[in-house]
Amino acid sequence: MFTRPPTPARVIGSLLLIIVLLGSAASAQSPSAEATIPLEGLDPVMLSQGKEVQGDMKYKVSRGRFQYLFASAENKATFEKDPSRYEIQLDGSCARMGAPTTGNPDLYAVHNGRIYIFGSEECQTLFKAAPEKYLEAPAAPKSPPSDEMVKRGQELIAKAVEALGGGSKLDQLRSLQRSDVRGNQVKNILTLAFPDAMRQETVRPNFTLVSVITTSESFIQVNNRATPMQESNRTAISKELYHDPVVLLRARTRPDFKAWLSNDAEQKTLDIELPGFTTTLGIDPGTGRVINQTYRGRGPGGVVGQIAISYSDFRTVEGLSLPFKTTATFDGQPFPALSATVEALTINTQIDPSTFKKPQ
Repeated sequence: MFTRPPTPARVIGSLLLIIVLLGSAASAQSPSAEATIPLEGLDPVMLSQGKEVQGDMKYKVSRGRFQYLFASAENKATFEKDPSRYEIQLDGSCARMGAPTTGNPDLYAVHNGRIYIFGSEECQTLFKAAPEKYLEAPAAPKSPPSDEMVKRGQELIAKAVEALGGGSKLDQLRSLQRSDVRGNQVKNILTLAFPDAMRQETVRPNFTLVSVITTSESFIQVNNRATPMQESNRTAISKELYHDPVVLLRARTRPDFKAWLSNDAEQKTLDIELPGFTTTLGIDPGTGRVINQTYRGRGPGGVVGQIAISYSDFRTVEGLSLPFKTTATFDGQPFPALSATVEALTINTQIDPSTFKKPQ
């Protein structure tokens, strides 16, 4: 593994990471109007080989939010033939913390010929010590589900929707507002205006982080300062919302929603896929309720492992049966950051449009 020695200018990465760790919602780094030259201007093709060679402005390629420089026309052509191999990996997210934590484009390391960036020097150091802990291993190829598995999966989805309150109530849901307290004493306030507006507030003593996503704009607000949200962060947060059973089951009619029975045991389990998203739901065979969910994700310190969430204390709110308590584990150990007790939950109330507006 090849790494660039830290420089004092990279302190900004640490500050960005602190903001993200406090909120666990999104990066507070704002995108620039023009593409950023990353890697301190080094040629990424040479860097992937462990060699530091300065790029030349004569040979440049814009890719996403970065503009890469190359030492020669040959290296530029090599990059263009296979950009996903030579560009910064993970869409520029911190390789230790993952999306939506943004990395500093000048704080990098090369592992197995791939370039990764980090939100802080601490992240870089921990990644270098054990990169396999922080990188998702390629999923083993699965046999495609049989027609019978898909059919029974659809039947189980229908049963879960009915247990939730029925398809009509779920599909006609206009808004959901939920306030809960996490096991780490963080208050989380989620406001959803279906189908396409979200506001999430993470409240700690002396610190509040707000993430807002709408069709017109997305931004991060730290205390009283708002900055635009990068598209990769918007995508990551939107996908994370699918871990909420209400949001996930509302997506069941999408053409790219796939579900099939994964285990015909006493407790039925459903494998579900959406683009860039996979999870497994446990369905109570008697009630049809979603009682647990398991998926690969990041746990304490950004380590990748198995997250399991159990749902309990179901209460009926405006005809929908919703869990008021979640208990999470990571690789079998308690995971307080995702364990929560709902304090308040309202359905289909009128939401002030200013809720989703960026402050002046």
